[in-house]
Amino acid sequence: MLRSGSLTPYLEIGGHYREVLPGVFLVELPLPFSLGPINVYLARLARGYLLIDCGMDTDACFESLGRSLDGLQISWSDIRQIVLTHIHPDHMGLAPKLLGLTGAELLMHAEDLKLLDEISAHDQHREWTESVLAEYGAPSQIIAEMAASSGELQKNFRKLRPNRLLAGGEILDTAIEPLEVLWTPGHSPGHLCLYAREHRTLFAGDQMLEHITPNIGWLQGRDPLGEFLASLDELAKLDIDLILPSHGAPFSGHRDWIRRTVEHHAGRCERILAAVAGKPTTAHEMVAQLWDRPLSPFHYRFAMFEVLAHLEYLERKGQIQRRPGKGVVYWVHAR
Repeated sequence: MLRSGSLTPYLEIGGHYREVLPGVFLVELPLPFSLGPINVYLARLARGYLLIDCGMDTDACFESLGRSLDGLQISWSDIRQIVLTHIHPDHMGLAPKLLGLTGAELLMHAEDLKLLDEISAHDQHREWTESVLAEYGAPSQIIAEMAASSGELQKNFRKLRPNRLLAGGEILDTAIEPLEVLWTPGHSPGHLCLYAREHRTLFAGDQMLEHITPNIGWLQGRDPLGEFLASLDELAKLDIDLILPSHGAPFSGHRDWIRRTVEHHAGRCERILAAVAGKPTTAHEMVAQLWDRPLSPFHYRFAMFEVLAHLEYLERKGQIQRRPGKGVVYWVHAR
């Protein structure tokens, strides 16, 4: 019987892999981040396996995956399909290498392919990122430090040519049961979850992580926070007993998690509204008010783009507006 909380209802079978459902294996791969390892999943097909996410393009990640496959007596050629929940480096970095080794069919959402095509044009994307940060108040020294620290991540963004583009609503046949493809934009524009209705299980990607809220970063022309909250509304309608996340242990209690996460973002919006109440304020100034600790250049970028996502959301709701200054955008209450 599952209960709400950090229950980990899986069978330990050694190494860095665990059977979480009959014929479904969680494989932990190491990452060079404080976030901890990433979970990728192997689901048995009628012939071979479906791999959900790939890990990051590092020797440690690749070697760990190879050892786990050996322990499970699965060969590279047994992997017949690879599904990317989204295109962040820890989820798709190893995809080119694995596609070459396995000959597998690659599936991903069309919106994330569009974003990947933009990001994989490295120089143009770096220039865009730096111009956004400068426009919203980031000091030039922080921008330079961030650019110097992003090389390891950037090499994971390589063009991919999927065999199938997904839109949500598709069914993936596995030997366990059909998996329903759910489009859950917000954390990325093409983020996907997979739903095993009979087992009441959600392969959640980064949509739901037990102890942290997923980063919601701003993208031009989109409302990522609004999209994320709408995705959570749809997930709350489902019957889910087991959440299989990309980071951390499997857990349960999805509706309680959704309630707490919605409250978290509402609280952040309230703090932003309070920040602009006294005087025009830049996004950079808000980062210092919302995070009470020094941030590395790596984490500063995520914080800035998360603030911008909340500003976009509030602006679209008519609660704040931007006020251009001398080369920098300020934010004020809407009149």
